[in-house]
Amino acid sequence: MRRCVARHAGTLRALARCREGAAILEFALVLPILLLLVGACFEIGRALLIYQSMTEAVRSGARTLARLPDPTCRDGCAPGVTGAVERARGAIAARGGLTADSVRVVPMLDPSPGTVGLRAEVGLTPQILSGFGLDRALTLRASHQEVRVGE
Repeated sequence: MRRCVARHAGTLRALARCREGAAILEFALVLPILLLLVGACFEIGRALLIYQSMTEAVRSGARTLARLPDPTCRDGCAPGVTGAVERARGAIAARGGLTADSVRVVPMLDPSPGTVGLRAEVGLTPQILSGFGLDRALTLRASHQEVRVGE
């Protein structure tokens, strides 16, 4: 195979027709975009997993609150309410691989009449994509209301 070497000014046309390094150059140009897409897929999957765990934990916590005699937190949360909130918070943190400080779970103060509710919020910072300078925080929110059945 002929080498593409420019020895004098007349060989620039021959060098322009040479294709020996084209594949590696194209790969080097496409690789960052490909890595960004793969990283985005992982981050979206992680966010969906955390959101699913949030909705499950909030639903379970709201069902627990619906069975309590006093599910309000206006003058201070009752022990049952605090326990339901902490269980929901712990479930979200454990299933999503998060620290407990990044998960916020609170009872809804003004749900619809005859219902109780629980609201959760998680702040996520992309881990894989931070290498590309995309470290903007994402906030996931989930809430659920249940009809109150406690006395």
